[in-house]
Amino acid sequence: MSEIGAYNAMFPYYVEVCALTQYRRKGANPGGWGGHATLFINGAELESGAAYPRLRLAADGSGLAHPDSGVGISVNQIFTNVNWVGIPGRDEFFHGGLAPDQSLDEAFYEASVRRAAAANWFAGIEIRPALMRQRPAAVSHEEWIAGHLIATDFALTYARTAYTARLPLTRAAIGKVIGYLNTVNANARERGYTWNPYTNNCSHVLHNALATTGVWDPKQVRGPGAINVARDMASVAKVFALGRMSDFSFPANTFVRAYEAGNRRPIDDVHAAFRDHDVRRTLNEGWLSTGPGALVATYPMHPEARNRLFLAGRDPFLASLPFAWDKKTEFARLTQTPPSELTELGRNLERYRDRYAAILGAERPPDGSPSFRAFAERFFGYIRRALDETNTRIAAYRAGS
Repeated sequence: MSEIGAYNAMFPYYVEVCALTQYRRKGANPGGWGGHATLFINGAELESGAAYPRLRLAADGSGLAHPDSGVGISVNQIFTNVNWVGIPGRDEFFHGGLAPDQSLDEAFYEASVRRAAAANWFAGIEIRPALMRQRPAAVSHEEWIAGHLIATDFALTYARTAYTARLPLTRAAIGKVIGYLNTVNANARERGYTWNPYTNNCSHVLHNALATTGVWDPKQVRGPGAINVARDMASVAKVFALGRMSDFSFPANTFVRAYEAGNRRPIDDVHAAFRDHDVRRTLNEGWLSTGPGALVATYPMHPEARNRLFLAGRDPFLASLPFAWDKKTEFARLTQTPPSELTELGRNLERYRDRYAAILGAERPPDGSPSFRAFAERFFGYIRRALDETNTRIAAYRAGS
């Protein structure tokens, strides 16, 4: 079984938060300095026959362990009546059906556009009128849209490197993510979608979709305009005054936060866990975000030697404050030299087996307030179950490797 197949078998419900490098077509001006953010969801399916992109929760056992299961979600600023588009299948979303030893040339690129248009992925989607007026008569509506979305919303590695952080979720949590995404597309269908580079961009949608699971606080979404820009700036004060996130959202920062949610929450000490409102919130829902399966991966842009169309762009913009809030060092470590326990499933499982055992080894009869004692009982009960499940996964992984 492939590594991703083994992963999907153990963690059938998860999201993969993606930060993408800059788009840079040969002979053209490079794309935006912020890069791009997308979300891959295992456990979701496109709702067939819908008039515009909608998702549904996949049934247990419905092929979720297949290496090509799942749906990719991407926001594009040219949309006017939807917020996001969904692309079925890991291979189409990340690689556009292009094998590593194939060449990406104009013929393959145009064939990918036609295949995407014929797949009906863009049914019901409208883009900016100024762009549509440029459509040649010989090009269909769907092909014109596909030509503007390729290498940004699907076939990502044609033009970009994708840095991803996987976060296993419960089936119920995936349902909440799907519910949020369906709601924002329904709202855009009714009232239109207006992109804002700072507080209503590609990263906001995936951040707020995950916020519905309790993994972190939501961000305020605002449209353009001077008043809203002032509100955007004022939101930065929350970082310093309340220790909370600002309403700005950038792809690289969201990638780092997803890694942190999966690996850095304070679960090693029950008192620290109790003080963390994100840990308390998810435990109330019966799960913790920090746990096995929270891996990082890099899907590099199609190799330069076989890429006739694109050059490597810069890494996505990252907001970071040296010595106070240093995300730059963390981003570099995760994308350049990640440790094996973040990239290898077997090593990751062993790490959490040892971590859980250490937590339980330090367990003491809880004292303190009634709310803390109730929390501690739930917390240690969860860790015991998680250790048993991790040992089962290790045995299955070794048997299949």
